[in-house]
Amino acid sequence: MRALVRFATPILLPTLLCACTLRGATAPAPAPQQAAAPAALLGEAEVCAALNTLVNDTIPGSTDDAARRAALAKDLKGGRVPESLSWTVSQTVAFNPPQLARIWSERQKAEGNAAAGYTAAPPQNYAQLKGGVVERRLGPELYLVRMTSGESALLSTSRKLRDGARLNKLLAAEQSSPRPDKHNNDLVDELSADQFRRFVEISRDEARRRETMRSPALAGLRALRGQDDASERAMAADLARVDTLTREVNAVISPRLLPQGTAPTVFIHNVRRMAKTFSQHQYYRYALPVTDAPQVDAVLQGYLNERRDDVQHLLRSTGVGHGRTRTNTDRIIFTTYTASPRLLSIRFQELRDTGGAHPNTTFASFVFDMRTHRLLRLADLFTDEPTALKLLSELATRRLEMALDGTTFPEGYAPRAENFSVFVLDGADLVFTFPPYQVASYAQGPQTLRVPLCHPRLLPLLSPALREALATK
Repeated sequence: MRALVRFATPILLPTLLCACTLRGATAPAPAPQQAAAPAALLGEAEVCAALNTLVNDTIPGSTDDAARRAALAKDLKGGRVPESLSWTVSQTVAFNPPQLARIWSERQKAEGNAAAGYTAAPPQNYAQLKGGVVERRLGPELYLVRMTSGESALLSTSRKLRDGARLNKLLAAEQSSPRPDKHNNDLVDELSADQFRRFVEISRDEARRRETMRSPALAGLRALRGQDDASERAMAADLARVDTLTREVNAVISPRLLPQGTAPTVFIHNVRRMAKTFSQHQYYRYALPVTDAPQVDAVLQGYLNERRDDVQHLLRSTGVGHGRTRTNTDRIIFTTYTASPRLLSIRFQELRDTGGAHPNTTFASFVFDMRTHRLLRLADLFTDEPTALKLLSELATRRLEMALDGTTFPEGYAPRAENFSVFVLDGADLVFTFPPYQVASYAQGPQTLRVPLCHPRLLPLLSPALREALATK
């Protein structure tokens, strides 16, 4: 056997080595891995357009808002956003949408629960018959009582009361009057008519028990007041977050979409006081801005003269001087805004008190091209005013419904020029002011709508004259 192995080894070993060599040669060599192609970088214009649509023309927290935010996040993660806009995009995609709809829903649910509890256990005055006089006895436990108001009432009590007795310490709970059913042949007489209120005497312990039963309803009302305060703070904070993000994004994209010149710091060279006192509660106080441009100053002076004449007309109809109690006061202040070295906006705020339930606040605004001294109307800002008004009405609807949960007056922001007549150009924004009662109740106060001039649907409508005035260096 050993001889056989010594004989076979020189023959088999080369054969095995050859076979191994051939097997290795037939296996394909691993292909070198190719590096992934870098993602195509987006242009600044494309990213600005996406940001513009997201922050200026998308309802916060909506499905479109989530989809557009996700698309920007994907581009940012993929390295497709230019470095100059990466920080702005990162802040935008990281923004937590407002929870206004949820807050409103929780508030309305709490109000409904509190109202239901209050309805089930309304407050009762158990001393309504105090001071009343018994007129006569009508039955074993029924008396006709004349209340201190002069109204007649029926009292059910087990006490024995004399005619003419005065009720001083008696506690009584009011009951609903039974209504006769004619279909069941119920008799209808003067004692079952609606003119008589019905009371039943109760003990002090029963009065305390009934008040204890109202405790949950009262607790619900107290909790509702606390929740109202908390929800108002939460909604104000959410609106502030939305507005802050919008301003920060627009500050970056607006100069790229709508170049503007740097506005000067001084347009108003003097402020002249217009005032007169007729009596302690009858006067006007006005502040008149002076630009030293005769045409501009004449327009502003004319507005204040008109308001002064209106006050004097009121005084002629209500009387002036000592002994007159009706108030007629009028105060007007102004705020200035600039959008370029050519554009000056002035907004007047008038607080007039004519002795009513509360003073009334109104506004007036004037926008001037200081190169031509021309007063600009809303129609001068757009190439297509009807289309612009439809857009402004849509944006006002979106803003007011978000801020006030639809408790608004839609006719006040319908697409009509008179609804948007109070406006100013504040930097890169068009700002509208709505006085109380125009779009919401007096308690809601004045409302504003701030629309960036670079808004994706407003920008194409800007007139060439406005673009030229904005771009002036």
